Amino acid sequence: MKKNKWCKFRHKVLYFFLRPVFKILFFFKFNFKYQKNKLPDEGALVLCNHTMAFDPFIVACMYNKPLYFMTSKDLFQNKFVGKLITFLVNPIPKEKSNKGDMSSIKNCLTVAKENGTVCIFPEGNRTFNGKLGNVDYSIVKLVKLLKKPLIICNIKGGYSSDPRWSNKRRKGRLEVSERIKLEYNEYKDLDNDSLYNLILDNLNVNEYSLNIKFKGKKKAEYLESILYICPKCKKLHSLESVDNYIICKECGLSVLYNEDLTLSGCDFKYLDEWYDFQVDFIKNLEVNEEVIYNDEIEMYEPKMGEKRKFIGKGNMSLYKDYFKFNFNKEELILDFNDIYVVTLLGRMKMNIYYKYKVYQVSNDRRTNLIKYMHMFYIIKNKKEGIEDGFIGI
Repeated sequence: MKKNKWCKFRHKVLYFFLRPVFKILFFFKFNFKYQKNKLPDEGALVLCNHTMAFDPFIVACMYNKPLYFMTSKDLFQNKFVGKLITFLVNPIPKEKSNKGDMSSIKNCLTVAKENGTVCIFPEGNRTFNGKLGNVDYSIVKLVKLLKKPLIICNIKGGYSSDPRWSNKRRKGRLEVSERIKLEYNEYKDLDNDSLYNLILDNLNVNEYSLNIKFKGKKKAEYLESILYICPKCKKLHSLESVDNYIICKECGLSVLYNEDLTLSGCDFKYLDEWYDFQVDFIKNLEVNEEVIYNDEIEMYEPKMGEKRKFIGKGNMSLYKDYFKFNFNKEELILDFNDIYVVTLLGRMKMNIYYKYKVYQVSNDRRTNLIKYMHMFYIIKNKKEGIEDGFIGI
């Protein structure tokens, strides 16, 4: 029986008609500029930094042929939407909880054999602070396995135009271009470490060096969803955002978030410095049997192809060995030993992969869920004797 092709003619038709629409939309929305490029006839592997939800459409604007994007399986949670997306563009689904998802690797090979182009955002998560996130080392094996031309692209101004922590978009300048293009013969003899470092170096974009003003309203709103420690009084639950300011309710610290991405009113020049400070701070924080963090949340159980099941609205607490959830008179405890992944989705949802289940936590946009993910991995790394290990993003 003949196997269905992955790359369909209808994908070319769709790209032909939609690409100009997105170019015009992004131009008026973000002052978008792009570099025209042609993809090799034999296809390629395109890697790009991950800055905003529109990244796949932004990269696609550069090319004359369809790209087949590796994307989270969470995109297919709604059965109808999943089928529609598959019909239209047939992305390559990957389980967020499984770094070595064999089905996604096999599907990449299928696209490559059909001379299609695979596009991957190796960070797997949009940046929260403008810096390049964690890139799993396994990307090197996939690059060598596909044996295709390697193209690394850069999106500049994506994070600044549409920060993941905000619900306000800003207009400054958004650009996408190729940074490096290598034929298979040019990288096949590189050792894995050298190839990995080459990928990191060329994916990295310093948003803070663009020297562009990004104009918008309420520029600091929802910053407390990624910032959770006051640098002045060191309180863990005291920050709130008001228009263009992030303020500490304990000590009165008031920090202005400027159009050029700088901060005024604290010792940090940029957000990434504040973000790094709080990670270093909690790495050295002594935790005992008392609750570390505590927030009101909603919990769901997402299921592929079905509407996610509502579990309850209540309280989430983090202790040194477990998460505890209280819903009315019910209590749920998730022991760290039985949790294998904690990850963030979208603007602010958190998935906890526990044994054979997935629990999804969400709430008000001001609720900081990053601190839970950070602390979970820092505690886990300490138990395993790892000093600078992965902290979830």
